[in-house]
Amino acid sequence: MNCAHCGAVHQRGRYCVGCGKTMPPSPLPPRPVRLAPRPPYEVTDDVTQPVLRFDVRPRRADAAERVPAEAG
Repeated sequence: MNCAHCGAVHQRGRYCVGCGKTMPPSPLPPRPVRLAPRPPYEVTDDVTQPVLRFDVRPRRADAAERVPAEAG
């Protein structure tokens, strides 16, 4: 479809590529909506929100890295 305002031939979407004016609606029928297939199992928050749980133990410094505190 050509733009009635600027005559640009190549159009894409709702606005003219050449001048930016809104284009009239397309005479083509709207495209069908395709949805993703549903999973075969029940979706719960536990499935969609993964949480990593593991024990956290702070590392102790090696004897060589320990520096005795000087009192003074």
